[in-house]
Amino acid sequence: MDIRGLKIRNKDIYSMIFSGILYFILGILFLVQKQTVYFAVKGFLNLLIILFVVAAIFQIIGFSPVKNKNLTSISRVIGFLANLIMASILYFKPEVVVALVPIFFGIYAISSGIIRILIYIQYRRNNVGGRILVILGAIILIVLGTLIITHPLTAILPISNIIGLFFVFYGISFIMDGLIEGLSIEVKDSFKRRIRISLPVFMVALIPHNILMKINKSLETEELNKKDFVQFKENTPFDLEVLIHVAETGTAAFGHVDIWFDGKVMTYGSYDEDTYKFRGAISDGVFIEIDDKQKYIEFSQKEMDKTMFGFGLKLTEEQKERVQEKIDELKENLYQWKPKSMVDEEKGIEGIRRKDYASKVYDNLKGKFYKFIKGPFKTYFVMNTNCVLLADKIVGQSGIDLVKIQGLISPGAYFEFFNREFSRKNSFVISRSIYYKEDKNKMDQ
Repeated sequence: MDIRGLKIRNKDIYSMIFSGILYFILGILFLVQKQTVYFAVKGFLNLLIILFVVAAIFQIIGFSPVKNKNLTSISRVIGFLANLIMASILYFKPEVVVALVPIFFGIYAISSGIIRILIYIQYRRNNVGGRILVILGAIILIVLGTLIITHPLTAILPISNIIGLFFVFYGISFIMDGLIEGLSIEVKDSFKRRIRISLPVFMVALIPHNILMKINKSLETEELNKKDFVQFKENTPFDLEVLIHVAETGTAAFGHVDIWFDGKVMTYGSYDEDTYKFRGAISDGVFIEIDDKQKYIEFSQKEMDKTMFGFGLKLTEEQKERVQEKIDELKENLYQWKPKSMVDEEKGIEGIRRKDYASKVYDNLKGKFYKFIKGPFKTYFVMNTNCVLLADKIVGQSGIDLVKIQGLISPGAYFEFFNREFSRKNSFVISRSIYYKEDKNKMDQ
């Protein structure tokens, strides 16, 4: 099964450094070679003009590369006019099209500012420190976004600088990975935290879903091969596994992240439906601990129709100690919470089959449920204190910092990062398993 992006590609030192240099050069072009960027944009617009003109001609003569028997004369005329109008706009008013890029950035900035306001409200309610910086960031983003939208052409220069800086730092992160790859294991382990730059959320949010669609398509035409689903770089068991869920439809298409460590699955999310706001986007944060990973995976496949990607991490003794200390620290801030089915059981109520997720987990897996006494995770917020942020608090103790773009790490960003780490020869990600929902025999541990 040839699924692009899932095959093992053992990236060596030179390929990582070379990629980093290319990203770095691209960033420098945006920063100092404005004329080069200008000619590239102009050439792209000219190409679009040609394509729209050709499409208009094809429409008026009735030619289409896609056979469509329902293509009427009226639809051909409408298509011709639409393509001609687009070509005319690009030719006579290219600044209108160019302005769309700054406007997109402006909308993105304002949206990020609004999200930070919601985070500030949540932090204030839970008395979390450092919230003044959050509200200041929100104000700055909203003001900048408004200025960009109202003066899009003026904003092109500073936006190109921001893009340039991102590619420069993104390239540096690749170069640093390549240099560190050449060091001994002992020296690598001395790096307590390694900074990683994540791609913007809109670029990686649906990566797990896209991979799932590729798997589904491949299974329709090819014979299933177990080797495609479970891959190990080393003949040794992993110490920690990052489990990334994804489903074909609904909000689950954006993914969810759990952690398996020391024989237990730990998951955090919006599991108390009585506290739901905005359909669960905000609620009390619930932490669940499950003893049996295989049963949990089977439950997620059967009950939630999910496929899961597992990335196994090999940790040093020091890293395992730090991970355990962080888990213990989180648990000190927990108190027991009982889902509805557990309350029914204690009261001796029989015959009621609860449909909420927490009750299903209790009925099927006898999970242990907790809520947070205080702190940011007391309230779950899908755009900030979500499953990925809590997982990162734990996994981060292994020595990574995944830098958030606009304050959010998505499951897609986590997938992109760990899949990239798995492709490196000597990284601490030693396995990748696909727990596909239609195959119950792919449990590697």
